[in-house]
Amino acid sequence: MNKPKAVFIFLCMYVFIVSMMDHYYTIKLDHYILIEERNPVGLYLINLDGGSVALFMTIKMISLWGIGGVLYILYRRKRSYAWAGLISLSIVQTLLLYYFFLAPSI
Repeated sequence: MNKPKAVFIFLCMYVFIVSMMDHYYTIKLDHYILIEERNPVGLYLINLDGGSVALFMTIKMISLWGIGGVLYILYRRKRSYAWAGLISLSIVQTLLLYYFFLAPSI
């Protein structure tokens, strides 16, 4: 396996692992979610499901797998687009990790 492909796979795994951590903490701390959730779409889905995070988490999971599929297709057809998307996602996931572990409690 060449180095760029290995880095691409590593970054994909990084995005998925951070996303799984986000899913875990959202489900684990579901009693705080209506207070802490900043995503208006997420709040809408939680309220639509009667205060449960199940619908929100299901749609996030479907979206995550969809993103993975798009990245795979892009990598095979237009690698520059795949790299741009994956690097952007990696930056966003790094900011999410910062929010989880280093951001001061508000």
